[in-house]
Amino acid sequence: MEVSPIAYRYALAVYVLFAAFAWYTFHEAGLFLAQYVFAESASGFSVANPDFPMWNKVSASALTAVLILVLFTHERLKEYVVDVGDEMTRVSWTALEQAQKSTGVVLVLVVLSAIFLFAADFVFLRFVNFVIGTAA
Repeated sequence: MEVSPIAYRYALAVYVLFAAFAWYTFHEAGLFLAQYVFAESASGFSVANPDFPMWNKVSASALTAVLILVLFTHERLKEYVVDVGDEMTRVSWTALEQAQKSTGVVLVLVVLSAIFLFAADFVFLRFVNFVIGTAA
């Protein structure tokens, strides 16, 4: 079966998004470790080290590169991501105008629901306070 070039673009987008998420996760994990685990440590991996921000970014980038390299070499995962990209080419996407109208309807309904729930909560709170006040 022939896979379209667009499927590979979708697969690349998935890898890029995953790499960005992985880098952010490694970066935040490094900050957490430096602040709470190695805070009193004399090692270079603590926030007291002035070079820590650079080393944290370098280590997050290196870990992300290793993770992406491992994922790229995993044949079944690569086939799966390309197959997902191929399926994405077959999706029937909604027109922009229809998506905007649907989004507007959802936003209006969310606001109306919030107003209704606020009013119901306000009335219920007043009722409970009245009952508790007269019972005492």
